[in-house]
Formats: sequence, structure tokens, C-alpha cells
Amino acid sequence: MSAQMKAMTKQRKQENEAFLNAKKDDIAAISLLELAKTALTKFYEKNKVEMGEIQGSATGEFVQQPFAVSQDQAPEATFSDKGSRKNESKGVVGLMTMLIEDLQDEIKNETQEEADTQTEYEEEMAAATKLKDELIAKKVNLEETIAKRQSDVSAEHASKLATNNAKKVELKYKDRIKPDCDWIIGSFSQRATARANEMNGLVTAKEYLAGAKVPSLLQKSKFNDNALSSIKFMGMK
Repeated sequence: MSAQMKAMTKQRKQENEAFLNAKKDDIAAISLLELAKTALTKFYEKNKVEMGEIQGSATGEFVQQPFAVSQDQAPEATFSDKGSRKNESKGVVGLMTMLIEDLQDEIKNETQEEADTQTEYEEEMAAATKLKDELIAKKVNLEETIAKRQSDVSAEHASKLATNNAKKVELKYKDRIKPDCDWIIGSFSQRATARANEMNGLVTAKEYLAGAKVPSLLQKSKFNDNALSSIKFMGMK
């Protein structure tokens, strides 16, 4: 878009320069023709040569005087006076007038064309500038969206990495405790039975200690006082 706008501006500048140069040349030509026309008119006025109405000054027509007798007739050898070519002078002045008017019309038409071209250029540049601004805004929005998406992806990647690291730690911990867990699971029934027996033993012991079932030792056996004398201790006789 910027390259296209630069090309449009460059072309418009070249067209404007061409218009200004052509206008300058036309104005210079008009000035030169005006000087020549004024000088020629003054010459005939000074020499009192009547030229009559200048034909073609308003309508753009230039009337060439026909031959008086025949175009094959040889010209006279006698010299003419200052007013003998007044019709020719009138034709030259009329031609100058037409050229001046043509150049003035050309300047007028080219000036209008230049104004129309400039207006068209400004409208196209305004539309191009608007489109460029819209594209820039769209680009900024896309860049912001892409940056946000990239940030979200980075955060998601970091979260996934942390989750994978936590999973690895859990797996290592599982591998470490698995042998103990397998042993506990495998010996659970046996250990449960042993615990039950231990519990029963403790309950029984508690009941005995509480006197609920105190055995009568005297009923089972009597103490033999004579047996004490028969006990021999090591090193005693």
C-alpha cells in the first residue's frame, strides 16, 4: 500500500511539473506573439496603412486573399509602396490573434484538467490513506492476538511441564513404597489373625489381672514345706 501511494504521488508530481512547464511555455509564446502583434500594428499605424477589420480574431478563421488575376501570372516587377501589402499584414495580425487565443484556450483547458486531476488524486490518496490506516489497525490487533495466544501457549506449556514433573515425583515415590505395600497387602490376612490372637491374649490377661478368673493355686497343689530343705543352691552344700 505504501509503495502504491508513493508511486501515485510520484506520478502526480511528474504530471504537475509537465503542466507547469507547458503553461510556462504557452505564456511565453503568448507574450512573444503579443509583442510581435503590437510591433506590427504600431508599424502600420505609424505609416498610416489601413488594415481594416482583423478577420479571424473572434471566430478563429483566417481568410487568405485569392490571386487578383491568375496564380500562373508572373508578379509585377515594379516596387510597391508601404500600403500595398496591407491585406497580407492584416492576415498576419489575424493569424497572431488566433494563435494567442488558441494558446489562451489551451492554458484554460489544461488548467481545468490539472485541477480535475489534482482532485481525483486527492480523493484516491484519501481512500488509500484510510485503507492503510485500517490495515495498520488490523495488523496491530492481529499482533496483539498472536502475542496473547503465544503467552497462553507458554503458560500452558509451563503448566504441562510442572504436571509432568509432579507425575515423575509421584511415580518415583510409588516405586519406592511399592515393595512395602505389596508385602503388607500379601501378609494382611496372616497379620490380621496374629493381631486378633494378640488381642485375645491381652483381653484374657486383663481379665485375670482384674480378678475375674483368678485360679486357685492352693486347690491345684499344696505347698510342701519339706521340699525347701531339699533345694540345693550352686556352691552351697
